[in-house]
Amino acid sequence: MNTFSETDLAAAESIIGALDSRLRVQIIARLSVRDHFVHELVTGLKKSQPLISQHLRVLKRAGIVDSERRGREVIYSLVLPQAAELIHTAVQLGHHARAQQESRIPADIIPIGHLDERRGTGTEEDAVGRLAHAPAAAAAPEATADTIPDPAPTPPVPASFHV
Repeated sequence: MNTFSETDLAAAESIIGALDSRLRVQIIARLSVRDHFVHELVTGLKKSQPLISQHLRVLKRAGIVDSERRGREVIYSLVLPQAAELIHTAVQLGHHARAQQESRIPADIIPIGHLDERRGTGTEEDAVGRLAHAPAAAAAPEATADTIPDPAPTPPVPASFHV
């Protein structure tokens, strides 16, 4: 079992926290190919300059990127290429975890948006009904749906109010 010191945990938290943004991951992916001026990132990612700059500051504070002023422009470079490798590993782990989850879905549950030849096709509402009631239907296929009582029935009207 690995135990980490407080310093180790703080270092990991800094890097993982900096990677905890889809936009920052996209920035790192672009910087892993080549250095970029801020305006190139703004144009390429179709985001505002203040938003890109804010995310670049987070990455710079974590030591993942660095910047250099060139005239009136600032160019950013990836100084910790292991961050791009970590993202690549996270992508692979994400795909692997999703595949494992999907392999554990019981056969009688149909994820919304998927077709199942055994039950035919239908609307998303049909799929929701099958998803929600499949285990109950499997346990008692002949059972009918009960009506759900009104949680707030109409209160009785006092006799003095009758006309």
